[in-house]
Amino acid sequence: STGSSGINAEYGKILEPSIKRDPRVTVPGNFREMFMYGGYYSATFDDKFTVIGLNTNIFSANVKDSVTQAGDAQSHLDWLNETLSSVDTRALILGHIPPVLSLYALHHKQVAKTSWRLQYIEQFQRIYSEHHEKIMGMMFGHEHQDTHVVEEIRPGVRMAAFMFPAISPVYDGQPSYGVMSLHESESSGELGIRDIFTFHTWLDYYNAIKKEPQFLTYKSFGQILRLKDLTSDGLYSSAMNMLEESDGFQTFNGLKEKIYQERTVPMMSPHVFYCYTTHFKIADFINCIERYGFDGKPYIVNP
Repeated sequence: STGSSGINAEYGKILEPSIKRDPRVTVPGNFREMFMYGGYYSATFDDKFTVIGLNTNIFSANVKDSVTQAGDAQSHLDWLNETLSSVDTRALILGHIPPVLSLYALHHKQVAKTSWRLQYIEQFQRIYSEHHEKIMGMMFGHEHQDTHVVEEIRPGVRMAAFMFPAISPVYDGQPSYGVMSLHESESSGELGIRDIFTFHTWLDYYNAIKKEPQFLTYKSFGQILRLKDLTSDGLYSSAMNMLEESDGFQTFNGLKEKIYQERTVPMMSPHVFYCYTTHFKIADFINCIERYGFDGKPYIVNP
């Protein structure tokens, strides 16, 4: 199925020249129509799982035209709800900007701000809560970090989002990317996330020795979090144990230090990192760090 925000032709103005200019770009008619008006889509593979691609730029807290944004965002959320209602498979949700607190703002500016406007996070969580049994996971970029956030959004329902590192060396990072592996349950036949592997290269090193960079895998999320399958329930339990099991936190921090060579690694205390990975909203995060102390930093709330 395809979705359209109806009023936002700007996406088409950006994408159409690229589609016309590059003969290698082939876009099926229904996908072309979707991209021209909304930038989001869904596609089902082998009747086993559905990929739902969101245009999360629509929900960004940085959009200045809030009137146009409200119409686009509501159309997008209505489409997402309808799509999840209609699919008969498990779904994997993809997007660029995640519905989480900005890790960059927390680390570099000590500012607690969400990447989406709060009202869209709340609507998204209601949709997720209604269809959580169909959603196997959510993957995002934007943060340039290898991390995740998981929270119990209502009793018995946990929402988890994974953030991937960047392939480009912007913000002084080392090029990295993630690969997700799925597995099929022998009992139910449903697909789930088995693991996520991070591949990275040390660009500075290879440039210094004048050799072609090579990508290597360091560790997997499953190894770091000691989970056989990356389910929301397992991630939630792992997060709850993070403060008591400092080894798990140190291993996770060690992975990021290896990948980014300590250049863009958020050097947070376990308490602040725990609060970040277990809360999607500003108020909940602030309440959490107030329980554990401010880590000596004057966190500023920016709703």
